[in-house]
Amino acid sequence: MTGAAARRRVSPRRTGELRHRVAKRTDVNRPPARSLERDGDGARPEERVEGAVLRLLPVVVPVVVAGSAVLGTALRRFGDEEPSGRTILGVLALLAAATLAEAFPVPLESLPAGYVSLVAIFVVGTGVVYGWTAATIVAFFARTLLEIWQRRPLVRLVYNGATYSLGGAVAGGAASLFEDGASGLVLAVLAGAFAFYVVNIVLVSGVVARWAREPFLPLLARTTQATTLPFAIMASVSLMLVVLWERSPFLAAALVGPLLAIVLYQRSVHRALVAMRLALTDPLTGLGNHRHFGERLEVELDRAEARREPLSLCLIDLDDFKRINDSFGHPVGDAVLREVADCLRHGGEAFRLGGDEFALLLHGLGEDEALAIAETVVARLAGLEHDRGRGVCFSAGVATYASAGVARSDLRRLADTALYRAKRDGKNRVQAYQTSSVGNAASAAMQLRR
Repeated sequence: MTGAAARRRVSPRRTGELRHRVAKRTDVNRPPARSLERDGDGARPEERVEGAVLRLLPVVVPVVVAGSAVLGTALRRFGDEEPSGRTILGVLALLAAATLAEAFPVPLESLPAGYVSLVAIFVVGTGVVYGWTAATIVAFFARTLLEIWQRRPLVRLVYNGATYSLGGAVAGGAASLFEDGASGLVLAVLAGAFAFYVVNIVLVSGVVARWAREPFLPLLARTTQATTLPFAIMASVSLMLVVLWERSPFLAAALVGPLLAIVLYQRSVHRALVAMRLALTDPLTGLGNHRHFGERLEVELDRAEARREPLSLCLIDLDDFKRINDSFGHPVGDAVLREVADCLRHGGEAFRLGGDEFALLLHGLGEDEALAIAETVVARLAGLEHDRGRGVCFSAGVATYASAGVARSDLRRLADTALYRAKRDGKNRVQAYQTSSVGNAASAAMQLRR
């Protein structure tokens, strides 16, 4: 880097104004990261699990009570109807199909569980063909038998069974509201599928939100967005199932091929996505790796150039990280890196470039705003403690594309140069590349006060 070098400090007042301006863009005001000491809350793992179960009771108890009442009523009424042997065989066949669909779900990355079951096809079909009592029975046992086979915890078994009982009953009840005929059949399937979907997604999102201590409505909105299309497809398949079943139950076997193709294709896509994610992810921290950083940097540079917006790059390096590994062992060092990654996720688009070096892409932020964020992020990182009670220090270098004299091909190099100068000037600081009004290179640094 040539030209005169000048150092400038950003006043606390100016830094505070910049932090306020970018607060809506990045979560830099989160509380300091927790200590890396294991079991820092002093509670044993079993105590935390018991506390989580108790926290679920306000959601679990009413659902289980309602689901048990509906299931008991459905079993009694189904027996009072004295179904024929053919009806019993038909319900058992649909139960077997529903259980297989539940045992082999379709992978779906956008869902918290990572998959979606095709059981709705057979529950809705049962409700349209045999009524709400049979749909309740099929839904309950399809889920409960699998829970027992997989040895799930009791609270999960009873809650999921109750949820499916309610979903099956509501689906069958909604389907029974419509008359016979082609249009009535279509409306019955759509109403049944929608009812099952609503009950399932609301109750499942409710218990997940309670368990994870997440806001219910945002979680419900994300889950709805991710599952609307799959459930719409399942509704159309349910309609085909009902049409074929009414002509002959044996014709319904024709659906096995298309459903199997859907499952196999989606599993293949899922494996490809997993492989791609692994190729772009650092296995220790879960952040993007060096390859992913290079790809994302080029994409963001293209966008910044097209929109004529700034793009800032912040490179962060742990000072004397080798000393932590040598003094306390690599497990402690790895724990420090994971905690650093957790902090960086809330500062911008974060990557681990290798070893103890990380990167933040700050979209649409100019030099002063990027400096304010870098200072805040590094100050928060300084609050980390490893399990020997010693703090860690960080240096950072910042460069901004669209600044005078900064070409897109030089952004990485200039940020790295700024990081090197921060290391050379005493470490434990943030330094930025800056050009003077006549185009000569200069640097800007801020000594972090603790």
